[in-house]
Amino acid sequence: MPEENEVPEQAATRRRLSARGVVVALLVLVAGFHVVAVSAAALPPNRYSDAVRPVLGYLNPYFTQNWRLFAPNPVSSDRTIRFQAAIRQDDGVVTTSWVDWTDVELDLVHHRLIGNRAGYVTNKAYSSLGTRYGALATVQRKVADVGDPAAVPSWRTLAADLGQGNAAARSVARLYLVYDRAATRLATDVMMSRHPRAEIVAVRYALRSQGVAPYAARGGTKAEREAARPLADQRINGWRAPLPGGDAERKAVADFDRRHRSDR
Repeated sequence: MPEENEVPEQAATRRRLSARGVVVALLVLVAGFHVVAVSAAALPPNRYSDAVRPVLGYLNPYFTQNWRLFAPNPVSSDRTIRFQAAIRQDDGVVTTSWVDWTDVELDLVHHRLIGNRAGYVTNKAYSSLGTRYGALATVQRKVADVGDPAAVPSWRTLAADLGQGNAAARSVARLYLVYDRAATRLATDVMMSRHPRAEIVAVRYALRSQGVAPYAARGGTKAEREAARPLADQRINGWRAPLPGGDAERKAVADFDRRHRSDR
């Protein structure tokens, strides 16, 4: 029996090797043709390149100018994330002034020859924060928009209240809280660096967008261009319980703030 099974197995092996060889040969031929075609298309016009041009149409996209690379869509609005804290004092809870953290980050872009990823953190988070909030149902937004900094719910209570309802509502709430917690944590670290001796009872963030000056006003002075800009649009998030990071994280944020804030 073993001798009888050897012949079919060897034949099957040879067929597999033959099929593999055919595939490899075809790939080599295609690759070789492509190399020759690219070389011919890149040469200055001559009788040889003219002769093969009809079969090189598939190469045209490779030699077409990609204007999105060299002239991408210009910035049409300034988008910033701002932080604010509520601080407990002897006469009650008071709110701080807003901190434009995007402006602090952009110091790495505006005043550095080579940019840094840290200059784009809030800029990249802006869309996700807005999208996740926009996905909340009306009843969930009422829960999220906590208006009293002295009565902020715990994060567990907030998650439970947002997740009431069906599975879809819980899923939307979870996705929203992922970004909401991240923004709150950064806001907490920033406001702790600005007010190191204060008792912070709540923090919140705001998404602010303002269109750039219209093209027709481009030739005016700085004040005229600023006056021609559309009104700013701002969504202020609800108050949240502080979420401080670890010691190393808070120190890194404080050092970054000290180096790059505009009033340093």
